[in-house]
Amino acid sequence: MGYIFFIALVAGMLLLFYRWATRKERYRKQILEKGFPAEWRKILQDRVGFYHTLKTDEEKARFERKLLLFVSEKRITGIDTAVDDTTKVLVGASAIIPIFGFKDWEYHNLGEVLVFPGSIHRYKNEKNEAVSEVLGRVNPFQNDHYVTLSKPALEQGFNDMADRKNVGIHEFAHMLDQADGEIDGIPKAYLPDELLQPWEDLMYRKISQIEKGKSDIDDYGATSEAEFFAVVTEYFFEKPDQLAEKHPRLYEMLARVFKQNPKRRFRINFRELLNPYGKRLGRNEPCPCGSGLKYKQCCLLKQHKIAA
Repeated sequence: MGYIFFIALVAGMLLLFYRWATRKERYRKQILEKGFPAEWRKILQDRVGFYHTLKTDEEKARFERKLLLFVSEKRITGIDTAVDDTTKVLVGASAIIPIFGFKDWEYHNLGEVLVFPGSIHRYKNEKNEAVSEVLGRVNPFQNDHYVTLSKPALEQGFNDMADRKNVGIHEFAHMLDQADGEIDGIPKAYLPDELLQPWEDLMYRKISQIEKGKSDIDDYGATSEAEFFAVVTEYFFEKPDQLAEKHPRLYEMLARVFKQNPKRRFRINFRELLNPYGKRLGRNEPCPCGSGLKYKQCCLLKQHKIAA
């Protein structure tokens, strides 16, 4: 009798361990079975230029899958502002765009994303009294890092693909920079050892050019090595053709870092494609999934069946 009890106890403990060990996998399967919300796909189509550069259905499905899991697993908290679907999708897109070329990369050290209704901090330059605003920040806390974003700046970053500024991508570039343990502008986790010194040399040359007013890279990139990396990451994903033309070696190095070559895909008129202030998806409009059916007859119906 005691032997049977011992066997049952061990089996029960093994079952509990198995469920604990596979809880993340089971949760992800549950999330993915629900599918990517059609309303979120409409937001991607209206506001995220990078999504339009993905040429195949497989690439778009992979982007959606990564974004869905990110938003489902990471806390996105509004501070005195609502976190609606648009905010969730734009935060998720900001996180996924830089890592889209990586096979299984995740933001393990990301504790939470905090979204504010305006600037995070305002300060005055003592020399010229110019007022500057901090629109995003990465703060370490214990073993995690917290990304803080201005909601208006987040939205503006996706509304204009020509200004080479995207605060969401900028802050998540800092998170990638931190993967080697330090936010120092040197992406050790993504470059082979023999390219680390060439990267440093190139970075300091470019910073010197910015300081002398001889560069089109944003002045903020000269404030520190970490900010240089984040600023040129914005440039890389917003205007890759221009970056490749004016800074070919920098573009080449960033293509190695991110395992992406966006200049091949970005020959698109984003002003015609994007509709950042578009209306809410109507029941009788074509479904964003591309099925050819009306939204109410396709993805909306599927979502109602899942919820029932």
